[in-house]
Amino acid sequence: FIAKAGDWTEKVHNKVSSTTTVRPVWISGPFPSPYNSAVNYDNMILVAAGIGITPALSAIEAYRDSRRINLIWAVRDVS
Repeated sequence: FIAKAGDWTEKVHNKVSSTTTVRPVWISGPFPSPYNSAVNYDNMILVAAGIGITPALSAIEAYRDSRRINLIWAVRDVS
């Protein structure tokens, strides 16, 4: 399954649809940032795990002057 959302995904869809394969593939995403609705709140508690820190840092950068922000970042180890 792939959604044809623009020129690139339509080309991918057409190419995949016209190719025979014995291995099916499932592609999911891209997904919007979970912090897209952050603009609606004055106080934010951002919870991130691993690489999920990237959109959290983006939200912090965007709203640090106008919002109270707390960050909880869980990682497997300190390295």
